[in-house]
Formats: sequence, structure tokens, C-alpha cells
Amino acid sequence: MAKEQLDISPICKRYKLKTTKITPKVDYYLIETNRGTKEVRVWPRIEYMRWSYGWREQMARQGVKNVERFIRTKDSKPYIVSNKKGYSMMDHHRVEEPIAYTTDNMLECGRITAQMHLAQQAQSLQIGGELLKREQLHAQQGLDRTKKFLKQWERDRNAKKRNKWGSLFPSILERMERSATLIQSVSLPDEVLAASHKDLSRKNWVMVDDQVFLRGFYKTSLTVQHKDTASFLQEIALDGGDPALVDAFLDGYEEVKPLNYEEFRLLLSFMAYPHELWKTLEKVLQASTKEDKQAAEDVKQSVMRQRELDYHLQRLAKRAERGRQPS
Repeated sequence: MAKEQLDISPICKRYKLKTTKITPKVDYYLIETNRGTKEVRVWPRIEYMRWSYGWREQMARQGVKNVERFIRTKDSKPYIVSNKKGYSMMDHHRVEEPIAYTTDNMLECGRITAQMHLAQQAQSLQIGGELLKREQLHAQQGLDRTKKFLKQWERDRNAKKRNKWGSLFPSILERMERSATLIQSVSLPDEVLAASHKDLSRKNWVMVDDQVFLRGFYKTSLTVQHKDTASFLQEIALDGGDPALVDAFLDGYEEVKPLNYEEFRLLLSFMAYPHELWKTLEKVLQASTKEDKQAAEDVKQSVMRQRELDYHLQRLAKRAERGRQPS
């Protein structure tokens, strides 16, 4: 159920449709109407809603149809502002197939992601440089915090526990340092540094009428572009498994928006951070109860997945070098 129950009947009445049923969901309202099933989203931050509307419409002007768009009200407004909240309505797709990891699908995902990034660059919200500085600071602070935590943990634990987990610490810190060093050294002009979402995942892609369709992005967390690309590439690499899928996504992306060497380095800086491995190990290290076999198995699996990701990172670094322009 939605966190905050609101009476959205007055909102629905401002659209050219007749509402027959309103059902609160986890993060939206499902609306049954005489014109099909719709969704109403509530936006706590109105400026974010306006930005989100802007890039969606920009994509439509670019000829991209397979993206969720805001439905206009009776007076042709793309959204509603009421009581310091924003409201948007869009079509609800009942029949949605999870996207399959195929080269054709990943190629199309790459194209649409690049078109989304171009549309976001065209928006008036030009805070990419500020967001990059925030990520640079976050990377260094995260590294310092992890070093401090591991040092304290080693002091407080017995030799048996140190021998069991301590061998993983150097490789984790090495990857974190590589990530922090890369992002600190990235040099890109402000016009290239645009805002985007913190995450892009398989959940954002569905098949509608046998076509790849982009949906989601209703949370208000923004960061610099390519952190979203990195999160999806990690997912493709680890869950899709085939390097050709990663290549297909990047091929599709660069058909629309070629990546320069510095953009590749930014992408690599986000992908180099050992998110899954550190999250799994940190949970084990922080546990106050006796470790179980499942916890040890989870760490083992995360180590294996990290090694798989390292292979994909090496391939991505080679791709970046191949495309590097001579100075």
C-alpha cells in the first residue's frame, strides 16, 4: 500500500476520463477508467517531476515512443500541482513480459538509454558538475570509512575470525581505491555532465507489444549520468553472463551517443566499486550472532561474482582504449 493514503479523486476528475475504481498500490494508485487502466504517481518534489516530464517529452520529440509519458489533463496540463505535491497520470500496462537477455534486446536497451541521456542533457537542470563532485566526495569518504571499519574489526576479533575473512580485505580495498582514484581523475566539460537516475536495472525494461519499453524512475534520487549505465551493465554482466550482451548494449548506446575516453573512465569508476561483495561481507562482519553456513556461502558466491565482473571490467577497459582518440 502507498505510504501516505491520499484522496486522489479530485485529481482524477481533472482528466478526460471517468474513474470507476481507485486501488492504492505500494508506490502509486491504480485507476480503472472508461479509457483503460491508468496509474497516478505522487511526486513529493515538484521540480523533479517537471524534470522527469521534460526528458520524457524530449525523447518523444526525438521519435522515441517506447517510454512512459504523462497523460494531459482536461486543460492540457501534463501534470497537476496541488498542496505542494505533484501528480502525474500514465497508462498502466497489464501485460508486461520481463525482458530477456538477448543481444537484440540489449542493443535496443543501449539505444534507448543513450536517447534518454541526450534528452536529459537538453533539460534546464544543469547540475551534472555538482553531482560529479558529490560522487567524488562520496567515493573517498566510503573508502576512508571502510578502512576505518576494517582496522577496528581486526583489532576487536580473534585470530580465527581474522584468518577466515581478513584475506578478502586487501582486494576489497584495492577495488575501492581504484574506483575512487578513477572518479577523482575524470575530467569532463559541464555540458557533458548531465543529471540522471542513480539506478537503471532490468526492472526498468519490459516487453510491450513485442517491443522493448522503458518505464519507472519515480524516486527523487539523482546523480551524474553513467552511474545508471554502470548499474545496468553490472546486472547484464553478472545475470546475463554472456560478454556479447554487454557489447550489444554498448554498441546500441554508441550508435546514438558515442562515448569518449573520459566517459568510459567515469563508467569504469562506478563499475569498479565492489558493491555486492562488500555488502555481503560487511553483513557477515557486523553480525553479532554466530555465523551460519549460509553466510559463508553468500560470501563465497559474491567473491565468484566479483571475479566475473572483473573480467567484464577488463574487456570494457580495452574497449575504452580502442576508442581513445590520439592526442
